[in-house]
Amino acid sequence: MMKPHGKEVLMGEQGFWHDKESYMNLVMNKWNMLADDTYIFVLHLRENRAWFSETTQVRFGIGDTYAADHYEVMRGLIHPDDFWEYAEGIPERVRGINLDRELCVRMKDASGEYHMYSIHTDIVEEEKGAEGHLFVLLHNENVLPKIDALTDLYSHARFDVDVETAIEKGEPFAVLMIKLERFTNLHIIYGSDFTNQILKETALRFIYMMDENSAVYRLDGPKFGFILKGSGREELLLFEQMLRDKLSEGIQVNNRRIPLKICAGAILIEQQYDGKADSLTSKAAYALGHSETDHQGNLIIFNDEVRTTKNVDLELMRVIHQSVREGCEGFYVEYQPIVVSGTGQIAGAEALVRWRKDPYGTVPPGMFIEWMETDPGMYELGNYVLRTAVRETAELLAVLPDFVLNVNVSARQMERETFRAEVLRILEQTQFPAGHLCLELTERCRDMPLDMIKREVEFFQGYGIRMAMDDYGTGSASSGIVLYAPMDEIKLDMSFIRGITEDAKKQAMVRSIVEFANSCGMSTCLEGVETEELQNYLRLYQATWFQGYFYSKPVEIGKLRELVQTQA
Repeated sequence: MMKPHGKEVLMGEQGFWHDKESYMNLVMNKWNMLADDTYIFVLHLRENRAWFSETTQVRFGIGDTYAADHYEVMRGLIHPDDFWEYAEGIPERVRGINLDRELCVRMKDASGEYHMYSIHTDIVEEEKGAEGHLFVLLHNENVLPKIDALTDLYSHARFDVDVETAIEKGEPFAVLMIKLERFTNLHIIYGSDFTNQILKETALRFIYMMDENSAVYRLDGPKFGFILKGSGREELLLFEQMLRDKLSEGIQVNNRRIPLKICAGAILIEQQYDGKADSLTSKAAYALGHSETDHQGNLIIFNDEVRTTKNVDLELMRVIHQSVREGCEGFYVEYQPIVVSGTGQIAGAEALVRWRKDPYGTVPPGMFIEWMETDPGMYELGNYVLRTAVRETAELLAVLPDFVLNVNVSARQMERETFRAEVLRILEQTQFPAGHLCLELTERCRDMPLDMIKREVEFFQGYGIRMAMDDYGTGSASSGIVLYAPMDEIKLDMSFIRGITEDAKKQAMVRSIVEFANSCGMSTCLEGVETEELQNYLRLYQATWFQGYFYSKPVEIGKLRELVQTQA
């Protein structure tokens, strides 16, 4: 690498660097900009020579430190569909043009897998007009940050890593999860700026409570996680009560003091834990869910209260989780048709996961999807549904050329850096046209950072894949996503449709949402159409599509083929 020789610094026989101390100081400043999963190389401003850092070489499998033709090296790394953008963007930056404009390309790492990288550049020139260099920073945009941008707490990604570390140490510890109660109501009443400030102030209070044996993390939305080293039951109970007492004092925002209450779930590890981190955190999340729904927010510890009162649920959770780990054995996909609102003709179908295994029989998704969405195994399950659905419905395109397949996508999938490549790989393997696939963002996707959602939406749309916001209107975050990210479709939750003919507020809400979507060039789908009378009434709103039992219940692929054939 760099070897000083007096005041002269040379890099290889080419004399890449020069003997200016101030220049080298600038070089080191650039090095200090590096963060996790960020890589650097340097271009000579007037030549095509490049120097690659050691970490960059390792990451991308570059064999040499120097390249006489850096474009030749990059052509082998950048996705063919993105290389032209790079080949146009870099010369601009060499000329000092558009240095601040974001440039993103897919690049192949040493394992052969593509990831999205943002490219940041800066020019460092030597004194007295001597020739300078273009510093190029490559940042992996698919990597989750270790620090939460809003609260400055450790992120969910760091939480998962630290739980794994605690397990490996084999010492007693506790994992505590809490959720601020009635947070959605505060969001509706006061707006996002107000609730964001509450989260910031809450995080600050938590920081002051931490010591060398405890750590706090921002999870999803108004949820926080804690790792308490060396804690037994008494320490856990004392710490949880301290949190409640501190928040009950109220958070001061804009001259308004808001007292906060929490729901809490935890798991105690008092001896060596043989499971994985994702299993442990899923149990804590499960306990938190029961605190919220069944126990008025009181602390639920997985090891006792949940185990004794929810044996059936726990057994089912264990078996389904094992099914996912065994290649999604027992899972299958059903399809509910989506029809053109004006004609009732099938335009597509939504893929819905099901599970069936003796002696449990067929288990509806309502019994497992909610807690599966908090489990890392949801990534494998979601990909299974996508892979199965595109394979089973591909032949329908020959009968119904405009057929569109809708598949739900979980937050566990969207936040994983390999998901983009997995979707593209599935489409390529099945030869399913990207323009006939619509990915529906589920409820928990709303807890993801808006900028991350926007990047993912735009990436898939770049390949022609449609993007939809599912269950629109049931949470305040869905409106923010639609305003910030360029969605193709809005699916209104059936709660807006149920009883709409007798409810003036629902009528006004549905009318305004459909009009908003139409004016923005987005399609709309109304769910829960169950009678002919309701169909005829809803046609007044001029939505694009309908979905509901009036047309068909979810059916297996053979029945869907029959339904499509009957209208062909």
